[in-house]
Amino acid sequence: MPAERRGLTRSLAYGFRLALGTVRRLGRLAVFGFEILVLSRLFERRGASADAMTTTLLAAKDIERLPPELEVTDSHGRSLASWRHGFAGVNASLFLNLQTPNRLSDLRHAHPGPPFRGVYLWDSAFIAQVWKGWDPQVAWEVLAAVIRLRDGDRLQHFASEYTRSKFTQPPLIAWSLVRLAREVPEARARSWIAEAYPALAAYKRWLDAHRRLSNGLYHWAHPYESGVENAPRFSTTDERRLEDIRTWAAPDLCSYMVLQSEALAEMAATLGRDAEAAAHGHEADRIRALVNAHLWDPGEGLYFDLDTTRGRLVRSRTIASLLPLWAGIPGAARAERMHGRIVDPQGFGTLIPLPSVALDDPDFERDMWRGPVWLNTAYGVVEGLRRAGWHETASDMAFRLADGVYRTYQHHGHFYEFYDPTVHRIDALHRKRGNRWKKITLGSGPVADFVGWTGLVNMLVAEHLFGLQGRPGARALRPRFPRRAEGMRFTLLLAAEEGEVELRVGPEGRTRGELRMAWGTRPFEAAFGEPVLLAQEAEGSA
Repeated sequence: MPAERRGLTRSLAYGFRLALGTVRRLGRLAVFGFEILVLSRLFERRGASADAMTTTLLAAKDIERLPPELEVTDSHGRSLASWRHGFAGVNASLFLNLQTPNRLSDLRHAHPGPPFRGVYLWDSAFIAQVWKGWDPQVAWEVLAAVIRLRDGDRLQHFASEYTRSKFTQPPLIAWSLVRLAREVPEARARSWIAEAYPALAAYKRWLDAHRRLSNGLYHWAHPYESGVENAPRFSTTDERRLEDIRTWAAPDLCSYMVLQSEALAEMAATLGRDAEAAAHGHEADRIRALVNAHLWDPGEGLYFDLDTTRGRLVRSRTIASLLPLWAGIPGAARAERMHGRIVDPQGFGTLIPLPSVALDDPDFERDMWRGPVWLNTAYGVVEGLRRAGWHETASDMAFRLADGVYRTYQHHGHFYEFYDPTVHRIDALHRKRGNRWKKITLGSGPVADFVGWTGLVNMLVAEHLFGLQGRPGARALRPRFPRRAEGMRFTLLLAAEEGEVELRVGPEGRTRGELRMAWGTRPFEAAFGEPVLLAQEAEGSA
């Protein structure tokens, strides 16, 4: 066949695949988007008929509780429909992406979004956090499915009915399980931990054996293992060139390893394995000390990868540079340096905050991990700000992230993998621009109807703004609303408590409101971060 005809044939075949992939994606999105629209409206309406319909619908996936709901009005009393619709839309997407037991797993398990037809490790860790405020049993099964699908001692990057991964992913299952266990009855928590702990402890040993460098820090085996594969620290935009990072000590993986060790220590203590708990605690301290000794750049005030072969830091100002905050690695002085970078509007303090690459970094672009905001890593930094004592900043970041996601949903009618840090639209975003295969299989922009971690936006509201925490019978609020929310009214329907809390934000974050619970109604007033018990007894320390 002449070269010209071969070239034409290849071009036609490529065009056909592209067109077919586009048609399939658009068809899938149209159906899924319609389902979300219908379900979200159902999930935000209360009344006997709506509740009966919702209960019947949820029973198909063995969910017993109605979903939580949110209502918000601005300082002039006008309803903010973007928050109400967005909150309900997350729950609708969460429900639609939940899978009933099948050939892949004998437990309910979660797909991150319509194109991702498998069980993914770190996606599941975050999805479980969203489910725990609605149905903790579902949250447990989402985590347990990952554990049961392990390959030997390795938790897999992903598993589907037809394929498996040879990699792992950010090791956050133990972290997620401990957070879940803190909010269920102790007997239930102990049962889950007893089942999961041996496998998760073995996974930690596997990571030590296969991902630990000679200096005691940890490396990714491949950029795809990190979950941030086309970040400028690892790759070109289209992934035609990928760095060999097997000798790089990575600040993000080291931070996850600290979180994992802390979680294993808490799990071991719950099971009465005090010596193991102490060993895990010492391991967390060991990693912290090494990260501070090797990965901190005093000039930049950030943490970076260390290329141990060349003995140099890879100075790329990405979200990974901030994740040590989440693991409590920096001391007060270093945390303050990082805080300055986080709040800088030309750095990480953008309209929708915490972009994956600092706005003023020369490598910033609106393409996946090269600039857009991802809710999972942004959530980790908000957690880190809270851990470091920057409570007002954490609340402001949580509010702006929620507002940004909900506004974008209101405009486009979908949730996405990642967001533009400068506007409440996704039109300018790209997905590995120049990578034809990704364009065919997943499209040229962020995947829509994705709640693999975007659903964390609801937890930013429930946990970081309302401050909901604690076990049944000892649940409390610690309202922490930022100054920009002054005058706004928030009403959160609590699925587990079968009640609701309504509050108005006053000056300096002081809130006044009312608890309307099964046991009755009680007004309250609280300063920023002050606990309010949800039990019938009068407020006290929590």
